[in-house]
Amino acid sequence: MTTVVVPRKALEAALDPEKAEYLTGAVVDYVNEIQRVGIYSGRELPAVAMQAYHADFYLAQVYNGGHSQFIGNTGGAMLPTTSGDALAGLKAMGSSAQHQILQEMIAWVEAHPGEAALQNGFENRAAALNALDARFYEAERLQPMTPLAARWIANWPELRAVAKEQYASEIERLAQLNPYLSQRRIWQGVRQIGFQMTDPLQITVAAACGAVAPEPELKLMVLPGSDMDVEGRQCMTFGVKTDKGARLCVYEDAGGQLYEYGPGSQSPKPAEMHEILKSFPPSLVGGRLSVVGADAIRNFSRIAEQNLAAEAIDLLLRKSGLDPTTMITALDVSDDRAAWYAVTGKTCVLIETLGDRANMIGPDGKPALTVTRAEIERHAAEAAVGRDSLEIRA
Repeated sequence: MTTVVVPRKALEAALDPEKAEYLTGAVVDYVNEIQRVGIYSGRELPAVAMQAYHADFYLAQVYNGGHSQFIGNTGGAMLPTTSGDALAGLKAMGSSAQHQILQEMIAWVEAHPGEAALQNGFENRAAALNALDARFYEAERLQPMTPLAARWIANWPELRAVAKEQYASEIERLAQLNPYLSQRRIWQGVRQIGFQMTDPLQITVAAACGAVAPEPELKLMVLPGSDMDVEGRQCMTFGVKTDKGARLCVYEDAGGQLYEYGPGSQSPKPAEMHEILKSFPPSLVGGRLSVVGADAIRNFSRIAEQNLAAEAIDLLLRKSGLDPTTMITALDVSDDRAAWYAVTGKTCVLIETLGDRANMIGPDGKPALTVTRAEIERHAAEAAVGRDSLEIRA
């Protein structure tokens, strides 16, 4: 990829130092959007785009929680790449004081790997990093990064400014230049379905929702969790959103249990659930809706892998013209078969995955669409190509 697309108004706004953030923000939006739509890895995008992107990330993190938060939120695996990009961007834009500070932070991390791994911007904050924060804020007061970044970006030969109405179509055009786009989109769909079937928490919630009688509930979202009192015991409990409203799922070695969210209490919004769970009153734990054992949960994951269930469901959804971005509910499982609900948009479909095929079940209870094991394996091979292409080019 050799092009960076921004709305023309963002480029025009950069002529005013007071509006410089419109152009730096437009580059951040471009990187996020081209990676989402075109599924490019960061190393496949123009180097300057990633340098500006990570320089902006560095600025935002330090302003929000200091160098300690920048280190903690970036993570040890990504810190060398992110810091290296930001460093190159700071040098290119002429932000010399901030460049020097980041160099010193990198040196500190290399000299103190153990302490660096503990940084989170809150209770764990190294004194050396606090000192860098103070210097950074003073450097920003004297010569802020953003106007310098905007001036640098405006002169990129890679920059292409388009009308706001053309932006989405230009992003799509660039996405289509990715030779691995189809395989990567398949891999992306298969991965998010497979995660829901094999991640211990996700499959526990999926099975607990599917075990509700007389009618299963559809898992729509799993929210953050917390230790709380449930029926006189301290349990790790996660918020869940289903088609029936807000629920609570107890997650433990023995399996999972789904509960109503309080008798007669108003369902919280998903954004509020995390705060509620921090100090969840026992009175808001309602009646128990289902219990699912660890053996059944493990069987769902085993059959999912054995029957290539994620690949099968992704393929069936695509063949049906449905969005493969889906939420999975686990209904029942036997030695060689599992049944799942897949919710995509406002559509819910029932799918059974077997050793030699997978069926999408119609309203009459009969297979409306079938894919064979050979078709599923070919789809899995396409997904593997997409996965491998991302790993090679990461």
